[in-house]
Order: sequence, then C-alpha cells, then structure tokens
Amino acid sequence: MEGKTYSDISRMTGRNYRTIKKYVEMEDFNEENHKAKRPNKSDALRPIINKWLTEDKSRHHKQRHTAKRIYDRLKEEHPDILKVSDRTVRNIVREERGKIYGADNAHLRLEHPGGEAQVDFGKFEGFENGTLRKFHELILSFPKSNAGFAVVTRSETREALLEGLVTIFDFIGYVPNAIWFDQMSSAALRTRDERGLTKVTDFMIRFATHYGFIVKLCNPNSGHEKGNVENKVGTIRRNMFVPEPVITDLELFNQELLEKCLKANKETHYLLKQPIEKLFEQEKNLMTPFNKIPFDTARYELRKVNKYGLIDFSGCRYSVSPKYVGQYVTLRIIANEIEILSRDLSETITSHPRLFGKGEESINYIDFIDMIKVRPNALKYSGIYSLLPASWQDYLETLDRESLRQAFNALKMILLEEDLDYADKVLKETIKHGSSSPEAIKITYKRLKEDFGFYGEGIYLPTDLPSYEVDTSEYDIFIREVTR
Repeated sequence: MEGKTYSDISRMTGRNYRTIKKYVEMEDFNEENHKAKRPNKSDALRPIINKWLTEDKSRHHKQRHTAKRIYDRLKEEHPDILKVSDRTVRNIVREERGKIYGADNAHLRLEHPGGEAQVDFGKFEGFENGTLRKFHELILSFPKSNAGFAVVTRSETREALLEGLVTIFDFIGYVPNAIWFDQMSSAALRTRDERGLTKVTDFMIRFATHYGFIVKLCNPNSGHEKGNVENKVGTIRRNMFVPEPVITDLELFNQELLEKCLKANKETHYLLKQPIEKLFEQEKNLMTPFNKIPFDTARYELRKVNKYGLIDFSGCRYSVSPKYVGQYVTLRIIANEIEILSRDLSETITSHPRLFGKGEESINYIDFIDMIKVRPNALKYSGIYSLLPASWQDYLETLDRESLRQAFNALKMILLEEDLDYADKVLKETIKHGSSSPEAIKITYKRLKEDFGFYGEGIYLPTDLPSYEVDTSEYDIFIREVTR
C-alpha cells in the first residue's frame, strides 16, 4: 500500500522474500479454527488410562494408580500400543485425572448437616462519642439454613469472642451442636500437646461443655472450610454498617443489631426457595437449649502495683490506689472492662474500661485523693489538678491546709457518685448562696441530690447556718426548788 518492493519489506521486517510474497498476495485472512486433528501416538492409550482412573474413585486413596504404575501396566498389558515415553504418559495421566476429578480450583457445593454453626470476626468503622473508631463484628452463621447473627465487639480477644457467643446464644435461645473455628490465635483456642499436635485449650473445652457444643477446628489456610460465615461477614458489613453506624451504648446497639439479623432471616434462601427463618426453626430441633447458668468467661491474672499506684496490662496502665503500692492485686479481665480485686478476690478495689491502644492509661484520680490530702504541696504537680474544673482550681488556691483536707473530702464524696462536671455545678451553686466552706459544699450536694419538686418552685434552702452557742442559764430563773 505504501509502494514498497518485496526487497524493501524484507529489509524492514527481516522476513524471508517468499513469506512476504505469500502474505502480500493473500486475500483471505480468516483464522483457521477448524483444523483437522492429526493422529497421535497416545490416542489409543487415553481410553485405557481414563478407565483405570475412573475405577480408582471407588478405591481407598492409598491404593490408587500413580502415573508410574500406569506406565508399568501399559508396558505389561499393552506393549503393542505403547509408543510414547514415560514423561508423555505422566502428562496424559494428569490431563485425564483433571477430567475425572475436576480442576484443582473447582469447588463442590457442600452438604452441611443441620444444627452446626461457623464463627468468624470481621472489621468495620463506626462513630463513638463523635470519633471514628475501629470495631469488630462477631458473626455466627448456620450454613444449612443460611441464618446469621452478629454482635459488635471492641477486640478479637478470647473474652470478646466468648461473651459475644453467649449474647447470641441467649438471644436465639439455643446453642448449635457444633461450631467451626479457624486459627483465631488471638482467641487462644488452640494449644499443643506433648507430641506437638494441635488441640483445643482446656478453658475452651469447659466453655463448650457448659453450653453443650463440640469445637471443630478448621485446617490452617483453609478458609473455604467455613465459607458460609466468610460470606456472611461481608454481607452483614455491607448491609448493616454502611454508612458508618453511631454507637453510644454498645450493649443496646447489639440488641438492636440482633433484631436486624432476625429481620434479615425473613429473606428467601437462595437455593431452597424457602424463608430462612423457617429453615432455621427446623434446625433448632437439632440444637441444645441455652444454659441459663452463667459461665465466667473472664481471665484472671496477678499484677504488682508499682510505686505510682499503677499496674501494667497488655501495654496499658491502670490505676489502683496508693495504699496498694508494692502489693499484688488480681485482675479480672473481661471483654470491655478491667476489674481490679484484692489478691484473695475478697474485695473489689476499682474498675476501668479496657484499653487496646499501646501506651494508653486509665486513671481513677479519686483513688489518689487521700494521698493528696496528706501531701497538699504536691497537688499542683499531680494529674488530678489539671483535670479539675477552673472553679475548683481557683477555690483550692484559697484554702489553708486543714480546709484543703476537708474540701477534698467533699470532692471525694461527690465523685463517688457523680463526675467532675457535677462537682463544678455543686461548687458554683454553693458560692452563689454566699458561702464556700467545705461543709457548705457537702450540704449543697445533698440538697441537689434530693428531689424538692414536691415543695414547689422558688423554695429557698440555706446552704450555711450561722454558728451559735447554747446558753441555758436564762432558763434557771423559771425553775423552783422542789421540796418534799
């Protein structure tokens, strides 16, 4: 088309003169898709190999033909048609086995027995107190009916897993007869025996026995063994956590979430064309009724209180009380809370929300008020001072040592039931009525805590009473001597 000669095109492409001439003169460029298959030396072998491999399906897997054994049999029984090498026979065996057993990446639809469940965690983001945070969804699905239930947790710890399962068991009123778990190393479900073989931990066995189900562990890297729950994790995340939910009360949120799951189970089963909830009701006949006796899913650990009155746990620090410095205390670890008990578990010292970020601290400064009363000079250098409302900081500046001690007694009384915002309200209310003594603060607090709605609006109650001395001498003149 550009007027070039065959020689020019040959120099440009490096192709032979005859090849160039062939394509220049060609008029039909359709691809030849139906070429006649040429006879192959292995064609006569394929029916025989296929027959042997098909017969293997009914044999024990340890007594099936290998490629080498097939080649040896062909040499023994069909030497007249064996015209190919051992390597070619191996290739034929691989191809024919693929036809019989399917490709390696093919999947069969599994028949799940009723009453069994699968469990897994997923992740999503939600708003809490105006901040976008990471949460976890714990999913329990039932492959037979395709029913699924979910609760939200703050972590994937063992405590979160077990408490979440109990919440779901209680909601549906039944416990599956078996539950499939994957590796879940964070949940500490697996351990190894003296021979190095994987087994379920004793704690998990006790939990499963208490609620009446069998623990089944998936093989490593075998997510397909619990594909139903894998799919359910994504389905629930897309349908119930988009857009990002707002979580103010986690327990209430989970109850509402379980109700949503119940509503979702009204849909029709993708294969059986029946309502999922109807199929799930049938599955309940194969389950165990929920055991109402609580199982303590908490973990208990001993910790020593350091010189600052703190203990360390999982990279975070929690306050105890200065009076326990140098002593051992017991931590009761649950999904979202850390309870600090005395070593013999006889006394609850304090509690904290459970932290999950490395280096975070939870300090109950009320535990340190008694120390500050003894060491008032350290007040400005303590963490509690910076947390106090401005009104309290200004107020404490005006007090002498004894009044400071009494003021902290009043503050401690308030913080035992209320927060610092309420303490700020009490102090401002006290000052408004022209008094600022620690005793007046206590009276104001008690007044605000009582309900005076019965007396109507506008009632004035003094926060301070004037001091006075009792003198009964004036009454002596009214007393006559009594004689017998």
